[in-house]
Amino acid sequence: MQIKAVAQQFHLTPSTLRYYEDQGLLDPITRVNGHRDYQPADLERLDFILCVKQCGMTLAQMKSFLDLYRQGNTTIPERLTVLQHQLAVSQARQAALARSIDHLQAKIADVQALQRDAASPASL
Repeated sequence: MQIKAVAQQFHLTPSTLRYYEDQGLLDPITRVNGHRDYQPADLERLDFILCVKQCGMTLAQMKSFLDLYRQGNTTIPERLTVLQHQLAVSQARQAALARSIDHLQAKIADVQALQRDAASPASL
């Protein structure tokens, strides 16, 4: 799959894909006639990168994790620790966001009540 199609599939720019490759997040992409040809394993890696990015993992943390991955099965305990930590961080962010949403919903209800009261005719 060529870079333009991959970029469209993942809602990225081709320059972002090249950047990820330059930073070592993606392994060097196979070239066919000078054009990048992404393989299923590259797409799986990219999906992982975007998933952990969405969860708040920095590029440096991703690179560190992927370096551990490339070292093989001897790093499974370290990789598990990294992923469990990221899950805990993500769950804390999710809980904080849920509290913020609850607060916003309460404030919206308050303002809607004020709006109804302001629209009511004054009682005698």
